[in-house]
Amino acid sequence: MTDGEKLDLILSRLDKMDSLESEIQDMKKEIQDMKKDISAVKRQVMKSTAELKAMDEIILDEVERVHLILDKHKKDKSTHTA
Repeated sequence: MTDGEKLDLILSRLDKMDSLESEIQDMKKEIQDMKKDISAVKRQVMKSTAELKAMDEIILDEVERVHLILDKHKKDKSTHTA
């Protein structure tokens, strides 16, 4: 192999390495973007979960309140005519 061929081979490999390095940099940026998106989704899920728990508590409190009203109504024999 002549010196010129060796030099061409080295230059060809350097071009490929530059291309790979560029692709790696692009991938790193995409990974960083995905990490940001995942963090945002995690925050949204946590927020939604907290809101659902709060709604569950409100609903259960209301069910309990209505249940107490019905129990009082059942005990009050003056309201029943049958």
